[in-house]
Parts: sequence; C-alpha cells; structure tokens
Amino acid sequence: MDNILEKELVSIGIPFYNSQDFLSDAIKSVIKQTYQNWELILMDDGSGDNSLAIARAFEKNDKRIKVISDGKNLGLPNRLNQLSKLSKGYYYARMDADDIMHPERISSQVKYLKANPSIDLLGSGLIAIDNKNIITGLRKGSFLDNVTLNMVMKMTWCVHPTITGKLEWFQDNPYDENLKRAQDYELWIRTVDHSKFVKLKEAYLFYREASTPSLTKYFQSTKYSLNTFMKNKSRLGILNVLKLTINKLLKLFVYFVFSIFGQTNKLIQRRSVEMDPKDKKRYSSLIEQITS
Repeated sequence: MDNILEKELVSIGIPFYNSQDFLSDAIKSVIKQTYQNWELILMDDGSGDNSLAIARAFEKNDKRIKVISDGKNLGLPNRLNQLSKLSKGYYYARMDADDIMHPERISSQVKYLKANPSIDLLGSGLIAIDNKNIITGLRKGSFLDNVTLNMVMKMTWCVHPTITGKLEWFQDNPYDENLKRAQDYELWIRTVDHSKFVKLKEAYLFYREASTPSLTKYFQSTKYSLNTFMKNKSRLGILNVLKLTINKLLKLFVYFVFSIFGQTNKLIQRRSVEMDPKDKKRYSSLIEQITS
C-alpha cells in the first residue's frame, strides 16, 4: 500500500444502541481494513442489552479502539456530534453499528480524497444484506460529482454510513439534535451549497437494509423530513417545499398500505437490483471472511 496514505489518521465513529446482534461484525470489519492507521470510537447511547460488553471486549484487545458510555439515551444526532468532537483524525468515516465495511473501504476513500482535496464528503455505493448477512442486492446508483441542492432534494445522493470526509467539515457542520430521524437529510440540504459532495459508484459497504423496519419509524422519518423542508423553506422555495411535502406524504401512504398486508420488505427490496451470481458468490465469501 502507498505509505503516504498510512500517514493520515482516520477516525471511525460508530454510535450504538441495543445492537448486540450486529455490533461485533461491524467492529471486525474495521479491524480487518487494509488501511490500518485508524482510531475507532464506539459511542454507547444507553444500551440495555449486551452491546456495551461486546464493545469493551474489543477495546481490551486493541488500543486503537475507545468505548464511550455515560449510561444516557440522548439520541443519534447528539451522539454523532459527540463522535466528531472526540475524533482526532484528519479524515472521519461514518458507520452504523449494524453494517459491515468492505476491507478496502477506508483505503479507497482516503486515496480518492487525497487525490481530490476539494471534496468535503465522499460517499459510495453499497451492497444490501439482511439480518443473516445474506446479500439481497446491489443498491441502485452511479458516480455523482458536484452534488447540488436540487439533486439532494430529489434523491438520496448517498446513504449516510458510506460517507468519509474531512473531520473539520463534520466539526464545523453539526447535526441538528432536534431531529431524531432524517438528521442527515437536513444536514445535506443545509450545507450542500457551500460544500463539495461526491459519491463513488463502487460498493464499499455491506448495508443492513432496514434491519428493524416499522411504520412508526417511517412515520417519524417523514415527520422530521417535513420539518426539514419548513426549516429551509427560504432556500428551497415554497413551490419546492410543496412538491417535496406531497411526495413524502404519498410515499408514507404507500408504505402504510404495504404495512397493512405485511409487505413492507417488498418496498425495501425495490431499492436494489439483482447482483451477478459470480459477484454475489465472491462478496458472500468476503463477508464470511470479515465476520469470522
């Protein structure tokens, strides 16, 4: 590997709450990165299961891992802001406690960021997995450069835990702690005009597609998205706010109908496309190697 890359410390932040079923695999995927100059901060949000014990067991065996726990449940955006404040790296990588990193994720994203220093946030493609680490598909998407406000409004420019970027950017642009859900969407809308967002086509994250889907969570996400539109109405324009609101409410209605018949997983599966059988076999084998 390029020795120059190894000089840059990368902070990896994983907030967790009652994640005992998946946290171990997430941590293993960090440890097995080809890029080894990292620190991992595991931030507990008042878990009531065995998650904290799992995190501390890894901390004992690797000095690069630090566990933070105050016993309180403060919510995801609060913990995300804490993670960036505590980080010491030049770059900062987002990750959720139920996902699995591709071994080349940090290496590939850092290499791209160093070659393109004007980029603030760099996302990637992803491979969807279920609760048993079985691949369910490849998330639709392509390379995106110079992401605009219009693009952010109309689509998910990237999935939150695929992002790696300059730590300074995260510290200068905190999440809105009043938004318990959709806090990433609000942050993109608020910052895209003075930031450079890029998304790589390559899949560098095994993303656990809605490990706990529910109508309540979807309703909350919709509510906070609508709050985001109103908060930024002067920038978005009233017409765009109206269009976005109608679109969100229509999606909520469709989700509600599917939930009545217990078919919400079909909606989730539509986000991805089938993988080539050879690629699926290769990536399945890679997941097994990471989590073993």
